[in-house]
Amino acid sequence: MSVHDLLGLLHQGSQWGSKQVPQRALEHLLASTGACGGQLVHGGKVLVQVGQPAGAELVHRLPAGREGFQLTLWGGKPPGEELLLAAGTVLSAWALREELRASRFAERRRLWEVESLRAMAEVLGGKLDVGDVGQSLLFQSMALLDARRGELWLARDLCEGQEICQLTAAPLCVAERVGEAILAPDQVSSLHGSMLVGPGVMAAPIGTRERLLGVLALADREARGGFTSFTTKDLETLTLFAAQGALAFSAILAYRQRVAQQLLEQELSLAASVQKHLLPDLPRAVGGWQVAALCNPSRHVGGDLYDFLPTTEGTLLSLFDVSGKGAPAALLAASLQGALRVGVRQTCRLPALASLLDEHLGALWAPNQFATAFFFHLQRGGRVGFLGAGHPPAVVVPRQGELATLRAANPPLGLVPKLQFVEGVLQLAVGDAVVAATDGLLEACNGQGVEFGLGRLQELLDSCRQLDLEHLVQRLVDALQEFTGQALLADDFTVVAFRRIA
Repeated sequence: MSVHDLLGLLHQGSQWGSKQVPQRALEHLLASTGACGGQLVHGGKVLVQVGQPAGAELVHRLPAGREGFQLTLWGGKPPGEELLLAAGTVLSAWALREELRASRFAERRRLWEVESLRAMAEVLGGKLDVGDVGQSLLFQSMALLDARRGELWLARDLCEGQEICQLTAAPLCVAERVGEAILAPDQVSSLHGSMLVGPGVMAAPIGTRERLLGVLALADREARGGFTSFTTKDLETLTLFAAQGALAFSAILAYRQRVAQQLLEQELSLAASVQKHLLPDLPRAVGGWQVAALCNPSRHVGGDLYDFLPTTEGTLLSLFDVSGKGAPAALLAASLQGALRVGVRQTCRLPALASLLDEHLGALWAPNQFATAFFFHLQRGGRVGFLGAGHPPAVVVPRQGELATLRAANPPLGLVPKLQFVEGVLQLAVGDAVVAATDGLLEACNGQGVEFGLGRLQELLDSCRQLDLEHLVQRLVDALQEFTGQALLADDFTVVAFRRIA
């Protein structure tokens, strides 16, 4: 069974049920290796199993994003790297497709909740269509008060009219009109409370304590034989109509805000899921090195990024901090990661790689947008090539002795055209470690405005140098939360760490 056949599941998977892709992928793997059985595990759960345990057991972790798949084979020959990579690609695409399906279901459920809110608003305030509410309000008030002419002004975010009155608090426009114009823009702007504008004209504001939503105006009260003036009683009635309109239009604005918020939350949650899949699944150890990392965006998504890529001479561990926050920074970070993965196929020399990324960012971004970075090329024998570009210092944590810092010798990526980047070399003994973090950690402030700082980071690393790297990174996060009082951080923060173990 070929790798090409396995990759063909990517195109066929949309035609099958939710469990068909892992089932077919496992069957392909069994046929290719001659195993008598096996199982696929994802997220701690067995997705699919074929046969029963028999013979030698081979366990493989498939390269499939942050939450990878575990493949167990019973008997047979070990699968090749290309076959494992193809299986990981197919299963990762399947997992993302299933997540999108679940997201769409959640979206339909949220829209159902919004529709329930709409039904309640209809009971309390009538309808949720501005045109229907405006016409009903104007026509009913005209009919009850025997007015031949009527006019409804609404806030700009409620109406789509062409005639605009620029107010200091809220611009208004004419949403509905019957007959000739009644109020001039300057009369609307000077209206304070319900009032008889003239013998045959009266107007009432539509609004809440917080804002003005509109103005309802009537003119030419019909009477037997001609027209007559409006009375203060008529004005009180018009004020009641305006109050009903305020309730209805407030319900419409609340409904619109709810829908917009739901859609925004859905988009951000989906974006966070996609960005999560961009982060690599770090192995506990590779080539004599132990590695650990953690990325924590201040919002759903952010501009911090780390990556872990094999090279012809070792392993490249990269840390980036893109200027800005939120979705724009996340998009730029994704572009940077793509350029990095293409560049590392061309060269593993850090200055050349940094130049490629610098040219990519300089051509792609607008002025004053940049990215700081730290590259670590982990090689056998404890040799580490490193290159910093505008990034906060990394901390060298030896097994014994004083801590040291690695400072960036280059400006940020994307700012200086055709820059000649320089790298350094570090020789680590067994047990020595290096920890690097983005400025979101170092510049995090407590309630008194004091920054966490490099000195506090060094003290913490000095006291925790004997911890396993994953526990060390978690201890750092806990210490940051204790320092800031678990307040909402103003910036993304990311930590990467590596230690020589052989």
